[in-house]
Amino acid sequence: MKSSAAALLLFALNGSDPVEATEFQNSYLRFDLPAGWACDTEETEFVCDPPHVQGQPVSAVMILTAKVPGPGDGLADYKQFLETRAAALGQGAMIKAPANIQIGDAIWVDGTLKGSEIPSYRTRYLATVKNGIAILFTFSAHESVYSDLEGAAVLSVSTLKVLDDWKR
Repeated sequence: MKSSAAALLLFALNGSDPVEATEFQNSYLRFDLPAGWACDTEETEFVCDPPHVQGQPVSAVMILTAKVPGPGDGLADYKQFLETRAAALGQGAMIKAPANIQIGDAIWVDGTLKGSEIPSYRTRYLATVKNGIAILFTFSAHESVYSDLEGAAVLSVSTLKVLDDWKR
């Protein structure tokens, strides 16, 4: 992305008024999507991208997926997974240790790792099990723009709502 285009993108995201956010909803989750972001279905996942020129690399992405929970799906399991993944990646991988947080009426495991999905990217993981569904929400951004785009993730995360009547 050219520097002037990157600057415009960062201004658009950081200057976005929450009132300009659009609501994203699928069969199991609802949240506010920052202005200009768009979500598409890719197999079993929803992938949300910031505004960008088609065919150009994207510096950030939100991904969400869900499934019927199995034996390894619980908040303690998710915490353990993130801790194990960080240990495997080595020193400096754990940016924010996984902890339980409440968002709306659901408890989520929330943690941030460096290089866990893509080298030079930070990924914030949020996972929950509620109403018979296990949900994973991630926000990944290149380290050079993570702090600039983190507000977009905070807007979306703060408005996460697990739907009570999701389709089984």
